[in-house]
Amino acid sequence: MSENEKPRRMSRRGVLSAVAGTGVAAAFGTAASNRATGDSSIGDATDGIGDAIDELPLGTFESTLDGWGTDGDLALSRVARGDRPIAVTEGEYALEVATDGESVPTISRPVTDLDLSTHPYFVADVTPGRIDGTDAPVAFRFRLYRPSDLLEDGLTEEPVAESEPVTVPQATPGHVYWDASDIDLGVLDAVSRLEIGWYPADTGSNSSDSPDGTVAYRGGIALDNIRATDSVDPVGRARLAATMRDLQFDRGAYVRTEVLEEFEAGETGAFVFADGETEPYRFETLAADRFLLTVADAEIAFGGGWS
Repeated sequence: MSENEKPRRMSRRGVLSAVAGTGVAAAFGTAASNRATGDSSIGDATDGIGDAIDELPLGTFESTLDGWGTDGDLALSRVARGDRPIAVTEGEYALEVATDGESVPTISRPVTDLDLSTHPYFVADVTPGRIDGTDAPVAFRFRLYRPSDLLEDGLTEEPVAESEPVTVPQATPGHVYWDASDIDLGVLDAVSRLEIGWYPADTGSNSSDSPDGTVAYRGGIALDNIRATDSVDPVGRARLAATMRDLQFDRGAYVRTEVLEEFEAGETGAFVFADGETEPYRFETLAADRFLLTVADAEIAFGGGWS
């Protein structure tokens, strides 16, 4: 091995070790940057992967509700960082939603200026409160609508695409995400509204899924930094953080990373946890600015070359 190869290998090892810990998934950008540029400095590469990410803000709640509303019996308000410090992730305010008996709470806002061909990735920061009657995590999903028929009392809308649910434990800050880049843009032409809904994961998204035929969600959540982006990176980092959170819940704290094999386009190895168990991973460069991390049956994409 040449002296030039060794620093890059050690850099990747250090980065993957850091990423496996909770709360530092953003550092994974270093691994891809090092592969793409040959830079062996961890500090210099943590700014991200490739070009700067272009984000379309859909909710920062600094002065208003940013167009978010609800058709249900929900109470929407802004909450300050001083009152809910873990819930406010951008600026000084977040959106707080109080629910008292709604079956599947939803909030939505117009997105007539959203171009899904350029910004097909959605991310939001969420902090569910405690839910009466269950300890189950909260499942979140995104849904997009478009105009349908024009009736006498106005324009109706129809759902055209929906994300898979992403779960977040109660009373725990987390991220929800949706990679909508593989949806036919013809189906999503002229979308008009974005919706975020949530429900206890042990009941399902339909009232018929619960034992007595009803779902009565009672509890609050906070949302902040809702955005659409032109890069898969924020989605990948959110997926990685959720994956490592779940692994550490089952196996205890992350301990170290073991690199088992290196090859020209990447490496394989395992994350080691406090209970002595390991979780294999594979990190590879698929093309220029396209990187893939496979861990715990999840294929997590990074880089600007996917869109």
